[in-house]
Formats: sequence, C-alpha cells, structure tokens
Amino acid sequence: MFVMQDLRFRILTLCVVPFLIGSGLVLLTALISLQSQTNQAEQQLAETLLTHKAPDAALYLATEDWIALAVILDQLAQASGMGRAEVLSPDNRLVLASGKDPASRAEYTASLEHEGLIIGKLSLIVNQAPSTAAIQVLLIQTISMITAMTIVMGFTAWKFGDFILIWLSLKFGQKAASPKSVVEQISPPSDSALVAIFSIKLNPARLVPFTALKAAASQHFGKLTELQPGDYEVHFQQADPARHGLEFFEAMHTQLEVVAGLNIRMAFAIDQAEASEALGKRVKYLASLSRGALVLDEQTKTQLAHITHPAFETAPLSSSFASDLVLHTLTMNVPPQRV
Repeated sequence: MFVMQDLRFRILTLCVVPFLIGSGLVLLTALISLQSQTNQAEQQLAETLLTHKAPDAALYLATEDWIALAVILDQLAQASGMGRAEVLSPDNRLVLASGKDPASRAEYTASLEHEGLIIGKLSLIVNQAPSTAAIQVLLIQTISMITAMTIVMGFTAWKFGDFILIWLSLKFGQKAASPKSVVEQISPPSDSALVAIFSIKLNPARLVPFTALKAAASQHFGKLTELQPGDYEVHFQQADPARHGLEFFEAMHTQLEVVAGLNIRMAFAIDQAEASEALGKRVKYLASLSRGALVLDEQTKTQLAHITHPAFETAPLSSSFASDLVLHTLTMNVPPQRV
C-alpha cells in the first residue's frame, strides 16, 4: 500500500533538502566572490603594467624609436600571459603591436602624453580564459563533493532513521535520577482506571465518512476528536475500554473497507488514566508506522489477551523506525458469505 507521508521519506527530506539548498547558496556566493576577486586582480595588474610602461612608450613613440617601443610591447604581452599589447594613434589607427589577440578578452588602455600633448594610447588586451577555466574546475570539484555528501547523508537517513528519531527524542540537561532500592522500584499494582486511545489517519480526507465514524465511536462509548482533516483520535474511558475499543474497530473496519482509494493508518493503545497524555503521543507515533493494519504495542496486546474474537488475528510488526519496541498488528478477517 502506498503511503503519502512515509516517515523514512520525511526524515530523508528533512536531512537532504536543507543541505542541498544551503550548499547551493554557499557555492553561488563563493563563485560570485571568486569571479569578482579574479577580475579585480586582473584589472589591477593591467593598470599597474600600463602605468609603469606608458612614460617610456610615449617617449619612444614621440622619437619614433620603433625598436625600443617594440621591446616595451613585448614585455607587456609576456607579463599579461598570452595577451596582446598595442600602440594606437589618437584617431585609433594601429601603430605597432605585439602578441596575439585572445578569444576571451578584456582590454585596458592608458594615454600616451609627450610635452603636454596626447600622441596616442597604449592598449593591453588580456586573456580571461585561464581564470574562467579555474572557476569551472572549482565548480566541478565542489559539485562532486556536494553530491558525495548528499549520497552519504541520504543513505544514513534512509538506513538509520530510527536512531535519528531516538536522538531527537532525548532530553538533555536533566539530572540523573538517584538510585532507588529494589523495594522502591517494584511499585504496587495501580487501581486507577484505564484509558484506551485510537489514532486514525485517513487520506484523502475528502473520502472519509466522518459522520458514520463519529456515530460508531459514540455508539461504543468513545469520544471522537478531529485533530485536522483526516487525522482523528477516539478516547474510551468507560468501564472495560479495551472491549469498547475493539467493538469500535470492528464497526469502523466495516465502514472504511467499502471506501475505495482510502489510505488507512491506525493504532490502538491502553494505559493508566494518569498517563493519557503520554499515551496519546505514543499512539500517534504508532499510527505513523501502520501500513493499513491496526498497530498495537506489547502492553496493549497483553491487555487484550482476555478478549477473544474469531475474526481477529495478530502478527508481529518490525520497523526500522521502532527497532527498540515490540509491536504487533491486529487485522480483521471477515469470513466469506455463503450463497
């Protein structure tokens, strides 16, 4: 039976989705920052080279010393790394150049002045491909690391979800209870009244026969409460709540089995009346482990031992989310009617 809200999937989502979103934001921020820093460093290097070489280039251009000017351009092209250096006239005509024009380019210029006049400009064209390639390598490495960590986290959440639930339920900061004597640990039998609670989760809620369900609960001395659409609790506090609870289960089973497409998860538990609050939390958790059959814990199964019914069958239930609990399922087998 397909369960819309499987606990294992929910824990997997809780662990993996925030990690992926956070990793994506960190990766995006790092790439933007790296690109900005790389561009800034590249610009500062180009401007420093141009500022240092521009006076000599202006002098050699004014005196038409082309050999010395070519040496200046060769030095600029080599310093930029696979770049190109050019001297242009005031009307942007090429005078002299050195190096190859890169495919991925960024251009920086400086004016050439001699005796107060602008006689041309010095241009340095740098290749942006190395920085782009480095960023791509970093991106691939980071994505590979995030993928590996996601696989590890997903496997851990899928296989050891029960330990995660146990860890979340631990209460820290409490003082350890002082040791008690053996006599104190053996509590006398309690004569307080019992309470029985049904937790029923039905999906989709639009298919739930709520009126009939509530009438069945009242008929068997139970009080049905709708926590939210599709999520219900039924409390039995009258005499012999175990018997009333099973009679309600029989009536509810007849009502719900005729509803096609209704996903059913339910649990039933019995305990002392003063423990009803903890019992309600426990039975909700047990209902989340159901796959259609009624889930019982060991204590409740013992309480129901004196009640016999030919259509009721119990069977052990194992779940990775409750490996420390002894659980059972209770099913109702209706014998076929003879024609």
